[in-house]
Amino acid sequence: MNAQTKPITVCMGSSCYARGNANNVELIQTWLRIHGMGDSVELGGTLCEGRCCEGPVVRIGQTVYTKVAPASVGDILEHEFPEAAHG
Repeated sequence: MNAQTKPITVCMGSSCYARGNANNVELIQTWLRIHGMGDSVELGGTLCEGRCCEGPVVRIGQTVYTKVAPASVGDILEHEFPEAAHG
């Protein structure tokens, strides 16, 4: 992983999973693959981020995104990885 790449952690606890992170993780994987980052970004999951009322929760580096809707996944990734989105 290069120095600019941040790890992505997707909460897969029951609340976040049911609220859409099952779909969000697939969207993230697809976006990373399309932008040539599939092998260079560490994508993982956690059982609970402790923010169940704010789910679905996705953490990229030190930034925590809450209430992540599928429609916002691309915008979040473009913000976090501008070099891939525009490069």
